[in-house]
Amino acid sequence: MRSALRLAAGLSLLAVLAAGSVEDEQQTSSAPIDYSNPKYVVNYKALADEFEANSLAAESKYEGQLIYIKGPVSSVDKDILGDPYISITGDWDFAMIRCNLTDEGVNSASAVRKGQYITVAGLVGDTTMGVSLNRCRVVG
Repeated sequence: MRSALRLAAGLSLLAVLAAGSVEDEQQTSSAPIDYSNPKYVVNYKALADEFEANSLAAESKYEGQLIYIKGPVSSVDKDILGDPYISITGDWDFAMIRCNLTDEGVNSASAVRKGQYITVAGLVGDTTMGVSLNRCRVVG
């Protein structure tokens, strides 16, 4: 009986923490972004090199920051949930940048083609498997 109560309490605590996390994410994602004022402008290969040299330092530097990344388009597509994105990568697969597009970003991405060299702007998110940019759009 005690184990069941502990399990129920633990699951309740996890549910509360998860709800708070989703709420925080929703608040951050609705804040307006000034896309004309990036914290950093970087080439995709230079960014990959920085993560390769010291991932912890690179995460600390870039996470949550608005950055511009320049590089060649490897795909323009939707993921399995139907969310549109642009992938930027070159000869180095580990240097992949995934640009998760905003609704406005979809309009600017409609003219982009594979192999084209572009500049994207977005907020640096997950860096587990490459670099993910959220609220992303094509700026050049």
